[in-house]
Amino acid sequence: MENKKGKTKLILIISLLGIIGVLITIISDFILIGKPTSAFTFLRVGPESMWDISASRITAGAFIGVMALPFQLLGLAPVYFALKPAGKVLPAMAVIINAHALLMGVAFHISYVYIGSSWTLHHQAAATLVTEKLVDQFSSYWMILSIIMFTEILVSSMIYILIILKGNSLFPKWMAMFSHLGVVVFTLLIVVVIPAPFGGYVGSACLNLATMIFFLLTLIVGYKRIKAQELLSEKL
Repeated sequence: MENKKGKTKLILIISLLGIIGVLITIISDFILIGKPTSAFTFLRVGPESMWDISASRITAGAFIGVMALPFQLLGLAPVYFALKPAGKVLPAMAVIINAHALLMGVAFHISYVYIGSSWTLHHQAAATLVTEKLVDQFSSYWMILSIIMFTEILVSSMIYILIILKGNSLFPKWMAMFSHLGVVVFTLLIVVVIPAPFGGYVGSACLNLATMIFFLLTLIVGYKRIKAQELLSEKL
């Protein structure tokens, strides 16, 4: 029994460390790309808005984020253990694919250093075909990373929804609405209407805000169900 209690506490501690990792990454987003604009303007303009951000800000935001991002993987602990009763293969697939998407976030985060620097060069130096080509190349790399990351979030979310709707996990069926992708969509719909000057900062951390909400929801609901299962096994 003590082993099961220790396991439940360990899941809680690991999950909280993952959430702290997300919080630090959100702060790094504010530093790296946050601007005092509306969220809609920030999201519409994209990385070009970085052209007047200082090199020291970009460096600090990038490296703080890169150091914190891997800790986000820990936030998936309650997701795995709450899905685990549905079997070994599908829960593992959902979590591994989602974990890889979070790791891709490291490359995505650091790509802002290069794309931001290229936009700075393009705006502050005399714009030439060379600077335009540089911006285009880094923008294409950024877009490829975005596509890979969102595809993985989509696939992992579909598996997550499938498992929950089958009713074999510890999550209630209403949690199917709050897959990682579902939370990203809900968060974006709320964030996009935030006005200046806060919108540009909140918009810069939109993806990590969604990840934090996803982790908090799965921790609150998942941990409660895991704890209840533990108490039930003690009675038996």
